[in-house]
Amino acid sequence: MALLLTALANLLACSNLAPHEAPAPTEWRSYGGGLARTFFNPAETAVNRDTASRLVPLWRFTTGGIVTAQPMVAHVDLPGAPATEVVFISSWDGHHYALRAADGSLVWSFAFKPHPGASYPAVSSAAIEDIDGRRVVFVSGGMTMYALDAATGAEIWAFDAGTGCTTCDSAVERNEIESSPAVFEGVVYFGMDVNDGRGKGGFLALDARRGTLRWFFDLASGTVCHADPGDEVRRFDGYHSAAELGLPPNFLATRRGCNFDRTPNSCGNIWSSASIDPKRRLLYTASSNCDTDNRPTTPEPPPPMPPYDEAIFALRLDDGEPAWRWRAREVDNDDLGYGGVPNLFEIEVGGVRREVVGVGNKDGRYVVLDRDGVNALSGVIEPYWITQTVPGGSIGGILQSAAVSEGRVMFTSGFGLELNDPQKPAAVALDAATGRILWALDDAPPSYSPTSAVPGVVFMGSTYGSLFAYDSATGQTLNRLAAGGPLGSPATIVGGRVYIGAGTGERGGNPTRIAYLVSLIPSPVSAFCLSGTAGCPAGGSCDDGNACTADSRVADACVNQPLPDDTTCKLGEFDGHCRAGNCLLDAAVCPSVSDCTRPVAGADSCRYEAAPDGTVCHLGEQDGTCLEGNCIPVG
Repeated sequence: MALLLTALANLLACSNLAPHEAPAPTEWRSYGGGLARTFFNPAETAVNRDTASRLVPLWRFTTGGIVTAQPMVAHVDLPGAPATEVVFISSWDGHHYALRAADGSLVWSFAFKPHPGASYPAVSSAAIEDIDGRRVVFVSGGMTMYALDAATGAEIWAFDAGTGCTTCDSAVERNEIESSPAVFEGVVYFGMDVNDGRGKGGFLALDARRGTLRWFFDLASGTVCHADPGDEVRRFDGYHSAAELGLPPNFLATRRGCNFDRTPNSCGNIWSSASIDPKRRLLYTASSNCDTDNRPTTPEPPPPMPPYDEAIFALRLDDGEPAWRWRAREVDNDDLGYGGVPNLFEIEVGGVRREVVGVGNKDGRYVVLDRDGVNALSGVIEPYWITQTVPGGSIGGILQSAAVSEGRVMFTSGFGLELNDPQKPAAVALDAATGRILWALDDAPPSYSPTSAVPGVVFMGSTYGSLFAYDSATGQTLNRLAAGGPLGSPATIVGGRVYIGAGTGERGGNPTRIAYLVSLIPSPVSAFCLSGTAGCPAGGSCDDGNACTADSRVADACVNQPLPDDTTCKLGEFDGHCRAGNCLLDAAVCPSVSDCTRPVAGADSCRYEAAPDGTVCHLGEQDGTCLEGNCIPVG
């Protein structure tokens, strides 16, 4: 699986969102801006095609790791400061942060419990919802979904999509939640996976108040496990035993649908999130591929893939039962899965408005189907249109989510197959009704960042460390904002400001890999504002996010003067002291990740080096020997 990590005819019909989820001008409380996951804020008026060129830096908050989630913005009644605008964001340094939107100062942070086996431990974005009059943050870290008090960060409940093991490396348990939660009518919906490793993934629904399991959908069998109303199930997946999950011995045999085949097969992975259609009471999501072959020496299942792998499908909200599914191919060993969240919008089909669902694939194609599954023209489950913009491949195609606004579907694409030969065009706008290419940018850099939009402007990230603002009608560049690192985070645009995180990487497996090492780089959350507006300095702030510099403006230039050595400083929630203008951590706590590597505390984060070749190691219960930091099975 690659790095990471989602049509409206005109502005008068600008949103097609259900009325209850139309975003407030200064709030963005769930991934993609709402349950339709259009990544479009129709209420934003300050940032537009005439003003986007005036966006300048406002503040920067540097964390102890990369930041790939989407910033959430919500008003929270803080102690002594009611209705404070707060930005919520997770960092791969193991914390979820609440920051004041006005200046980036810390309100609170919450430490996720460790999970060394997770490849994407903090990629999930939060959802902010009101439950019984209390504003709650729903967010995942590793294999655990949390509910936190939005005002204080206090834990309300935690649920493990797996055993909850805090010391298991990727050779033992790779369970993780990459899916951003969808919260609707007191239920939290999300997917989980094992990143193509031993185990299998699925889709879960939890009681938002109690944090207990309602149902689990097993993709490999198409079966739904239903918990009884009085059950207190707080750990579950599709392959561990009842004992490993802390369940009663007879639980799987006595609960409806729970006695399915629990053989680990590396399939059933979901890194996409869910969109929700309240009227149909359906959720829509998409899954990654499952390698299938007939070789007796490999653990892959025989072809075809299990029925819900590499598929776009709909589940009923109330019981998790499948409503329909569609997929382009029955066998795929090229890792052409779905990573973006399905977009819900409307188009005209045969002179009639139809409600549709669309999503991109790593094969470089964006696909649009009827929300009821059946194509109204052909009478079978098949797309209304498919448009291929790049050849696609295992490290590219349309891995990330699209934005749908003003009759356009807009998205970026990744490298495709080769890091030194990115596929083009990397930025595209399609006609939402027909799939026709409206504009395409051959000079746009590759991207793993979902796209976001407001009326007249579309924001697209890049692996080059810049957030681009384009005219959504023409693709003309309006601004290029320095984000402090390559982007996997999508931009959030509310109240005349733009928020985004920085950094890309991957963990799990050998921590001496470059993808693992870059995931440890301290990276910022940045805010941008419109120069000259209230609270936004003319020319922008000179805040560089470095706690060891004094930031000032002299004439028209920023000056970032190093502070004296031994000045106290912080990287996120980690304490340190300044040395030569950089924050060096006092005591970087570097967990042991595998038998074949050794943690080394660096100046500003952890590093890992390979253990000597021949060191004894273990792959679960199987013995092995270390070679270049990898555990190789023996016998």
